[in-house]
Amino acid sequence: MQQLKRLWAAWKRIAHAIGNFQARILLTIIYAVLILPFGLAVRFFSDSLSTKKRPVKWLDHPKVANNLEQARHQG
Repeated sequence: MQQLKRLWAAWKRIAHAIGNFQARILLTIIYAVLILPFGLAVRFFSDSLSTKKRPVKWLDHPKVANNLEQARHQG
């Protein structure tokens, strides 16, 4: 009976090591296949801070001189 307990304890240690290895492999594959491409697509195709220039025809503000006098007499 004592030998079975030692065998069971050894099996649990081995199974834990296999489980850790398998989880790391699976999570790495999931990251590489799902999360990484999605993150790259969002990064390349979005402009969340609106820093990219829009075409001139999209500008909707009036054309006003940008000088010091205009800045002093805002609104």
